[in-house]
Amino acid sequence: MKQRDSGQVMTEDEYEEILKALGKRIKKLRKERGLTLREMEIIHGYRDSDWRRLESAGAGNMALLLRVARGFGISLSTLLKGLEQCAIREDKNK
Repeated sequence: MKQRDSGQVMTEDEYEEILKALGKRIKKLRKERGLTLREMEIIHGYRDSDWRRLESAGAGNMALLLRVARGFGISLSTLLKGLEQCAIREDKNK
């Protein structure tokens, strides 16, 4: 289980929802900029399959997320801002 800043424990389901929300955000940013997966591969040096996994499940390490944020011209905090609230809202809508 993951620890929240507020001291509450985050469930595995909530954690997975946050990763999914991150993936959706990354895909949205890529599409807003008119970039293909191939172009992202060239910009960041990661394979197409890595980008697909990142966009579908938000799975990535800190170095990758920093590169993604830099590639989009935003800060890491902007990339991650509000994800927990998005995930909790989605979880409630299930």
